[in-house]
Amino acid sequence: MIATIALVLAIILALNMAISPESNRDMFSWTIGLVALAIFFWLWSRREATAESDAGAAEAAEEAVQEAEDLMKRTIVRREDDANAEADDLTRINGIGAVFQTVLNEAGIRTYATLARASVDELEALIEASGRSRPGRLETWPQQAELAAKGDWDALARFADELQQ
Repeated sequence: MIATIALVLAIILALNMAISPESNRDMFSWTIGLVALAIFFWLWSRREATAESDAGAAEAAEEAVQEAEDLMKRTIVRREDDANAEADDLTRINGIGAVFQTVLNEAGIRTYATLARASVDELEALIEASGRSRPGRLETWPQQAELAAKGDWDALARFADELQQ
């Protein structure tokens, strides 16, 4: 772009010198006009490039939102079989507080068994879609939930102790 502007400037200056070699004032006015024109075209091309990149970013953001919504819908649909089951206290899992329990419940994860069947990727997507930051030890939630679903509270306590160390 700059090379094109420089080339056009050189051509116009050469033509101006050929037409009126004695008139320095005309050459100066041509130069100023040309520089102004070059700046205008540069700004115009930047505006178009910015508009294109903004449109691309907006499209990518819309696709990401759609993918997250689709994942949420798939997760909720897969969990509907547990919707009628009595909800477990998911806060007994190390790393799940009241806020994350609410996020999981809204996604259809209400029982330890359902949480045990969830993949870490699904859980990360749910947390991300909720606008919360990723909690520590998220990758252990399904393991802990499996122990809780079996009612093996002693093993769950030992596991939680190991996590604390």
